[in-house]
Amino acid sequence: MLKRHHRLALLLFLLLTWSWGVRPQSNADDAAARLIGEILAHGEAFQNLRYLVDEIGARLTGTPACAQAEAWTAEKFKEYGLSNVHREEYTLFAGWRRGRASAEVVEPVSRTLTIASFTWVPSTPEGGLTARVVDIHRGAKEDVARAASRLRGAIALTIAEGETLEDLLESFYRIPALVRELTAAGTRALIVASQKPYKLLDTAPVFWNEVSSIPVVSMAKEDALFLRRLIEHHGVVRLRLQVENRLTGPVKATNVVAEIPGRERPREVVLVGAHLDSNDLGPCATDNGTGVTAVMEAARALVKLGLRPRRTIRFVLFTGEEQGILGSKAYVDAHADELDHIVANIIMDIGAGRAQGFYSMGRPDLEAAIRRVTAPLIPHGVRQISTEAFAGTDNLFFLLAGVPNLVMIQDPLDYFTIHHSTPDTLDKVDPGDLLFDAAVLAVTAYNIAEQPERFGRRLSPEEVKKLAADSGLARQLKAVGIWK
Repeated sequence: MLKRHHRLALLLFLLLTWSWGVRPQSNADDAAARLIGEILAHGEAFQNLRYLVDEIGARLTGTPACAQAEAWTAEKFKEYGLSNVHREEYTLFAGWRRGRASAEVVEPVSRTLTIASFTWVPSTPEGGLTARVVDIHRGAKEDVARAASRLRGAIALTIAEGETLEDLLESFYRIPALVRELTAAGTRALIVASQKPYKLLDTAPVFWNEVSSIPVVSMAKEDALFLRRLIEHHGVVRLRLQVENRLTGPVKATNVVAEIPGRERPREVVLVGAHLDSNDLGPCATDNGTGVTAVMEAARALVKLGLRPRRTIRFVLFTGEEQGILGSKAYVDAHADELDHIVANIIMDIGAGRAQGFYSMGRPDLEAAIRRVTAPLIPHGVRQISTEAFAGTDNLFFLLAGVPNLVMIQDPLDYFTIHHSTPDTLDKVDPGDLLFDAAVLAVTAYNIAEQPERFGRRLSPEEVKKLAADSGLARQLKAVGIWK
């Protein structure tokens, strides 16, 4: 399959570059053509992805597998000839390992149900927990208030409503406050119906940078709906829930850093990043193995072609993203005195398929600059610019520091069905799309770093607050506890 996609991608590249040949080419066009040609013809991204997801596997921050991935990617950067390759250490608030989890209806019928623990949540008491299930519907504040008299000592069940991405995000950002409200009401555990089809489960932490106060599990949506029907027909439904996880004290993790030094303005930096860590139900090919290996491939191609731009391009593979974007927060905190010199931060994380453009994260003032640096990519379909802003990946703390930041828009394909779940495997990745995405990263980063003028200005704290309020980002930040 890889060879077939290589041939098709290379043919497209040759046709497009032939069409460019009938008009004068700029330096940006020339660099773009060389980068796209090198990556599509000789790219190693898919081979690297295979090793990352098949040989190393799931990369939960603070585990030996994640540490192995950190060491391996650092060695690959050195092999590719990058400069200043190193790992920057920070402390994760706690270590966590998944154990067994089971759920069984014991009244009014007997039925085994499909569940998985959320990450960074505690175990049930030894021997498990048997309790009444209380349906709190979509889990809104008013739903909890209506059920308050029945929640003490119970297991709560919530099933989100709506099918859109916005509905999914709203439900996700509601969970931290929901768990706090349920804990205050004396609830012993929470069941969250998975939003995925075909009995696929989901996993994530409840809180950012904090262990959950009660066990929280993902339940197959089909089983959650079954529980709801039982409650509707019988009133009292009792469930035996057993969750066995292992929590430890604080653990060390690292972000992996490599550079191409700028030839004229080396202190000014264009940062290109993705998160190396993952959740642990599957090997996490699309979330975010593709981002990691696209960043590595962009670095490889730039060095191979000897393209050294005016400014430094710094490649960073963050960990701790799935626990609350902790690795990139640690990076921003550690480099606070350098943020004026970070010209732009480019992240790849949201989607599984071909690049279509970039989110400017609430910055319409960046549109002209984005169009300028991505102009050579327009014939390849990279045209979209969205001003949507969200608190979902490693751009966030750069955004809150006012640094111009871009997040790649990708064809989502089945991303939101498979991510954070067992089927996020290598076979879900199109090798040609992965190579193309690497080329988009390389071209965009090079052009931003090579431009005579800076890509965009750093916003003041007051401007960031206005951006967050205007874009709806503030509501997300309050939900996860970053803003009060």
